[in-house]
Amino acid sequence: MRIVILKSHLLQALQTISKAIPTRTAKPILYGVHVAAMTDGLQLTAYDLEIGIQTLIIPAEESDEPTLQIEQEGSIVLHAKYLLDITRKLPHKLVRIDVTDLTTTIRSGSATYTLNGMDPREYPKLPEITEDMSLSLPADVFISLIEQTNFATATTEIRPTLTGVLFSFKEPELRFIASDSHRLSIHSIQAESKHAYEQLEAIIPRKSLLELMKILPTSDVLTDVYIADNQLLVNFGLTKFYSRLIEGQYPDISRIIPTTWRTAIEVDPKQFTESIERAALLARENENQVIRLYLRRTHIEITSHSPDIGKVTETVDPKAFEGEDLQIACNAKFLLDALKALQNEQVRIEFTSPGSAFTLKPSTKDRPLHLILPVRFGPNA
Repeated sequence: MRIVILKSHLLQALQTISKAIPTRTAKPILYGVHVAAMTDGLQLTAYDLEIGIQTLIIPAEESDEPTLQIEQEGSIVLHAKYLLDITRKLPHKLVRIDVTDLTTTIRSGSATYTLNGMDPREYPKLPEITEDMSLSLPADVFISLIEQTNFATATTEIRPTLTGVLFSFKEPELRFIASDSHRLSIHSIQAESKHAYEQLEAIIPRKSLLELMKILPTSDVLTDVYIADNQLLVNFGLTKFYSRLIEGQYPDISRIIPTTWRTAIEVDPKQFTESIERAALLARENENQVIRLYLRRTHIEITSHSPDIGKVTETVDPKAFEGEDLQIACNAKFLLDALKALQNEQVRIEFTSPGSAFTLKPSTKDRPLHLILPVRFGPNA
């Protein structure tokens, strides 16, 4: 294998695929990146057996300088961390890579590195996913679906299905649903189905969505989503993202969401969030990070108490108030996570009773929606 490539293009591709390099593994070859020079470009692949990322670098057309020249086809597996670190530090914008047997020579300017490679035939194959049925959605919308839900997934394996986000499509609506059994987040959009998908459900691991979000473009570039054989494939541009799915049945959440409310408030998100953050400073000292909200027509009182530290009380004025006065206790972190996910839109919060779940959503629309279970009242809440 012999190639010449622009350092910037190689570095960008390595940074993309590095999200699928494991930090620990019993299989040393998984620490490597599979590099393949082909007629149509340079393909880089990383795969930790749970997440796989593959990207293709192609020669740029009508460019003043060559972005990529394939002088001889071939493949090699190189230790990803060292290859990435070396590429970052190379002194010249052009990089020459020559592979003979399993020995790789990297030259750039006055620097020359010789790396021991691994046999590409031993590198695991990416899953084969049929690409005849897909959903299409803009990348920035995909990111929004993840941001509005992924934080609410469970972080323990007690109920494995709750460690992922439910991807639920029933034409024409695509819903992302996440819950750790103490809170619930839902976001939905209208999505276009290509070919045969009419209804589809899959549970995507939290970690997979976090890594996908890091490499998705923040523009409206279309992504194609394929789900088959307990695997996910997301195509965008010249990059493919693979993930194993979580097996099992996601809990039915349809009966959890309240259909009526007793008290509703609208708040300025910045002011309310900052007040909750101040109360949370003391709430962190108790087990459930409990704060109390006293909802009145004239003001909202926010309190938190720590027996060892002290007490905080703050009032904020609601932008709107409907219904009855109410007292409720909740986890400050859960409330802050939901407020931050709503991204500074004016927020409507609806309450049913001190012992029932309450919901947060934008004042002008029903989605995204975040539901939080209250904490039982105690003398030191």
